[in-house]
Parts: sequence; C-alpha cells; structure tokens
Amino acid sequence: MRRALLISPVLIFLGCMGPDHISIEPASPRLVRKGETVRLKGHAADRMGRVFVGERAFWTSRDPKVAAVTEQGEVAAVGSGHAVIEARIGSLRAEVGVEVDLVEKLAVDQPLVELSVTDDPVKVPMRALGLDGQPRLDRQITYTCSAPAVARVDPEGRIWGMEPGEAVITGKHEDKTAEVRVRVTPEKKVKATARKN
Repeated sequence: MRRALLISPVLIFLGCMGPDHISIEPASPRLVRKGETVRLKGHAADRMGRVFVGERAFWTSRDPKVAAVTEQGEVAAVGSGHAVIEARIGSLRAEVGVEVDLVEKLAVDQPLVELSVTDDPVKVPMRALGLDGQPRLDRQITYTCSAPAVARVDPEGRIWGMEPGEAVITGKHEDKTAEVRVRVTPEKKVKATARKN
C-alpha cells in the first residue's frame, strides 16, 4: 500500500514566493570627477534573501544633469549635486542616491606672490572649492609656470624664485583654472651694523 506524501503548507508557500524587493549595490556611491563612472548592480530578491538571478534591472536617473545612467546601470558624473537612480525589475522598484562632488572653482587667496631668489619656497595660494564653497583638500591641482627661468613650481605647489623677474603660475583641476602672479626680486641685502670698540 502506498503512503501519501505529505507536504507542509509552509514549504508550499515558500516555494511559491517570488521576489518582493530589489537589492542595489553599491548602496551609497559617490563620484568626485566629471565623467567618473560607477556600475550599479540590482538583484531581485525575496524576504528570505534568495536572489533571482534571471531577473534583469533597468535603470533611470531622476536628475541626469547631476548623474546620467545607462539602462545597464553605469552611472556617470555630470554635475555637482545629489541624484536619485531608480531600478526596475518587472513591477518592483528601488532607489539609490548618488552623490556627485566636483570641484566648482579654484580660489586664489593672494593674486600676487613676492619672493627673492634666496627665500625659502612658498606655497601657491590656491584652493579647490566644492559646490558648497568649502575646500576639497583631497583634490589635486596641477601647476605650470609661464617663465620657469624666473620661478619654479613643483607638483606640491611650492614656488622657488630662480632669478629676478615676473611669472604666472597657472593651477588646473579638470576644466577649472586660476592664476597667481609671481614677482621675484634680487637677493636680499643684509645691512651692515657699525661695531663699537
């Protein structure tokens, strides 16, 4: 005599469960250079944590002027700000916020630097600022000098006076530029003091 195979109603319920949400990685992407990209991955999953690998996510950006996205999930930085990227799999929806923090301006704290050929090097008075006007100390500024024979500038932004004259130091970060004038004077003369016998 054959025995009836009993299946738990719980197992039947679990077997019929489909995906109920979309999991997105990375969870909070941040881009700091114009054109920089990050690839988002969206997976349909159920409340038990099972991933449905056959389901493909489609993507849209609510603010493409900040962050653009392809249907495959590649996000590119366009402008500073916060953008919401939406993923769709069937009737499911999910969102992830993308922060784009670009340098908006190179600020010059001192338009003219004066030093002599014997002075210690001085730092180029220039800072990279974000949309909020605050310095972005982690952003690299590259420097060039219009007259290397007069003044030398190194990658760290230190200026040496080489010979008397004037030069212009140009700082650049991506498409942002700013200039600082440099005036190099002759060696400082030490005044002699009379000695009393």
